[in-house]
Amino acid sequence: MATLTIIKEDKSVTRDGYGCVLDTMDLPSNVHAIQWDGSSGWIEYNDGTANETIDSISAYSTITDDFDTKKAAEEAAATSAATEATNAQTALENTYGWKRQNDGTTKYAEIGDQLDQLYKDMLAGKLDATGEWAKGIKAVKDAHPKS
Repeated sequence: MATLTIIKEDKSVTRDGYGCVLDTMDLPSNVHAIQWDGSSGWIEYNDGTANETIDSISAYSTITDDFDTKKAAEEAAATSAATEATNAQTALENTYGWKRQNDGTTKYAEIGDQLDQLYKDMLAGKLDATGEWAKGIKAVKDAHPKS
């Protein structure tokens, strides 16, 4: 364990840059914080008592164990949320609507390009299935059917 900070009033514990708030923290009422640098530390008091040097953090193992439990739960929840988000994105990407707009090979042209195709088809008298716009739309629908 490299660094550890316990702040009683906030019920917060930070170890090696990772912080969380515990549900409970059992420390004497005059303790403000406990600092640990990996090999030594000190207790800070809130009643004017001078800081006390400590050479072991083992007396606070209940707090560090609670921290470990909370950290593991938060990391598991984050992993679960990330997995859920990935699954949702995968499900979205498997829909025909997403593929029709985002597929790297066969997708709808940008709106401005489609309007340009329609204009050129109109001038060429091809506002039917022979026009470039209609052929482009049909290619996308054929590549990604609703089925």
